[in-house]
Amino acid sequence: MSLGIRGKLLLLSALAIALLVGAAGFFVESTVEDTLQTRLEHELQRHAKAVGVMLETAAAGDSLDDVADRAAEATSAEIAIFDLAGRTLGSSSLAPIELEQLGTASSDPEVLAAASSETSSALRYDDARELTVMFVARKVAAPRGAVIARAAAPLNTAHARGAIRGTAVVAGLVGAVVVGLLLFAVGSQVERVLQPVVSSAAAVKAAETLDGEEPDADDGPPSLRSVAVELERTVGTLSSERNQFEAVLQTMEQAVIVLGPDQRISTVNRAAHTLLSLPERPVGRTLLEAVRVPRLKQLAEEAAEGGTHSDEFDLPGGRRIDARATQQGDEGLVLVAQDVTEIRRLERVRRDFVANVSHELRTPISVVKANTETLLDGGLDDPKVGRMFVEAIHRHADRLGRIVNDLLDISRIEAGRYPLNPGRINVGEIVDHVLDLVEVDAQKKKISVSVSVEPDLAVIADRKAMEHILINLTSNAFKYTQDGGSVEVTAFAADADHVRIEVLDDGPGIDPAHRGRIFERFFRADSGRSRDMGGTGLGLSIVKHLVDAHDGEVGVDPRSPRGSVFWFMLTSDGDASANEARVASATAEK
Repeated sequence: MSLGIRGKLLLLSALAIALLVGAAGFFVESTVEDTLQTRLEHELQRHAKAVGVMLETAAAGDSLDDVADRAAEATSAEIAIFDLAGRTLGSSSLAPIELEQLGTASSDPEVLAAASSETSSALRYDDARELTVMFVARKVAAPRGAVIARAAAPLNTAHARGAIRGTAVVAGLVGAVVVGLLLFAVGSQVERVLQPVVSSAAAVKAAETLDGEEPDADDGPPSLRSVAVELERTVGTLSSERNQFEAVLQTMEQAVIVLGPDQRISTVNRAAHTLLSLPERPVGRTLLEAVRVPRLKQLAEEAAEGGTHSDEFDLPGGRRIDARATQQGDEGLVLVAQDVTEIRRLERVRRDFVANVSHELRTPISVVKANTETLLDGGLDDPKVGRMFVEAIHRHADRLGRIVNDLLDISRIEAGRYPLNPGRINVGEIVDHVLDLVEVDAQKKKISVSVSVEPDLAVIADRKAMEHILINLTSNAFKYTQDGGSVEVTAFAADADHVRIEVLDDGPGIDPAHRGRIFERFFRADSGRSRDMGGTGLGLSIVKHLVDAHDGEVGVDPRSPRGSVFWFMLTSDGDASANEARVASATAEK
C-alpha cells in the first residue's frame, strides 16, 4: 500500500519525534539518576564525616556501637564502624549479640578501599529488599585510633525513571497529534493543488485523524510536574536529614568550627559563638577574620598539613580553652574547642591547698619533734625545763588537732556530707548560748561583750552549723582584740526576708587589699601573729562554706575608728510584715 505525501510526512515526523523524545528521555533519565546518585553520595559522605565528629566528642563510656546507633537516629541512614582491618566494631543494623558473633572481617570493597584511600563508595543490589543500596566509607579519627565509618541508604531511582519514561511517552503522543494536525492543515493546502490526485487519500487520512481520541491525562503516565514533585520531595528529605545533623551540632557543649577547602568558615555552632565571641555572620569569612586569636589560626595551619593537632591557650578575655584541629581530607578542616578555665582554676586551688596544708603542718610537727628530742637528750632531768617543753608540745599538738578537725569539716562540707537539718532558730537564744561557750576566752583578756538582738528574731538554719559560724567569728574577734577591749554582737532584719548578724571588734582591722581574700583557706593578713595566737587559717573559710550551704551571704567591712565588722545574712523565719516594719523603723531612725 503506497503512502501519500501526507502519510509520508506524518511517518517521517513520527519517527523524528520518537527519536527526539527518546533521546531527550534518555538524557533526562540519565541526568536525573546521576543527580540523585551524586546527591545521595555527598549526603552519605557528610553522614560519615559526622560520625567522625561524634567519635571525637563521645563520652568516655560510650561504645562504638552506641555511637553508630545515635548517628543512625540523627541521619536516618545505616551506620557501621570498622577498624582498618575491616572488622565490624559497631553497626546500627545489628544487635549487640549479632555484633559479637560476627567474627570475620568485612569483604565489602568500599571498606577495604577506604583504609588506604580515605573515602570510597559502592553501589550494590540488595536481594532481600529488592533495591539498590549506596555505601560510602570514610576513614575518620577516633580517640583510640583511626577507624572507618560507613553510611548506607537505598538509591531509589525506579520511580523517577518510570515517571520520566511515562512523561516521554505522553510528550511523544502529544507531539504526534500536534504534528498530525499541522500536517492536516498543510495537506489541506496541498489538496487544493493536487485535488484530483489525492482527494480520496486525503479524505481517508482526515477521517482517521478526526476519529482518533487523545488519551485521558488522568489515565496516562505521570507528567513532568510529577517528576518535579518527586524531586522536590527527595530534596526535602535530604534537607530534613541535614537539619537533624545541624540540631545535633548546635546542642553540643563544645565549640565547633568547620572550614571548607578554601579555608573559609562553612559551619559554626552556638557554643562557638559564645566561647569565641564570633561576629553575627561568620560563615564565608576566614578564621582570622572571625576569631582574633593567632594561636587558633596557627593550630588550623598545622592541622592542614595532615593529622590532628591540639593545644591549650588563653583567649584575650582571660578564659582558657583546649582546642583540637582535624583535617578532613579534601573537604576542609574541623576545629573543636572547650572552655577549661574552671577546670584549671580548680586544679590550681587543689595544688595551693596541698602546699598550704604541708606548710601549716610542718611547723607544729617540727616543734613537737624538736622538743621531744630535747627532752630525750636530758631535758627530762630538769623538771622546770621539762615542763616548759611538754607545754610547748601540748600547745602544738592542740594546734595540729585543730587543723585536722578544721580540714575534716571543710572536706565534709564541700563533699556534701556535712548534715544540715534546717529549722527555726531564735537568734537571741543561740547568740547567748554561743557567748556562754566562749566566755572563758573573753575573760582571759578582760574583753567586754555586748549583745544587741531584736526581739523574736528568727532564721531558718541548722543549729549546729549556726553555732559553728558564731563560735568561729566571736573567737576570731576575741583573738584579735587587745586586752581590755570590746566585742559587740548585733542582729537585725536586713529586709523582709533576711536577717543580718554582725560581730564587731576594735582590733587592728584588715587592710583593704586583703579583704577580698580573707575567707580563703590558710590566708592570713598577718601570718606570723595569727600562728602565735594559735589560729589554723581555716576558721573563716569554714564560716563561708557553712553560710554558702544555707544560700546566705558573708562578708567583712571596716569599723570606725578601728576594728572590723564580720557579718552574714540568712533567711528569716519571722512574719514578713513584722520584718518590713522593723526595716522601715530602722530606716526612719537613721
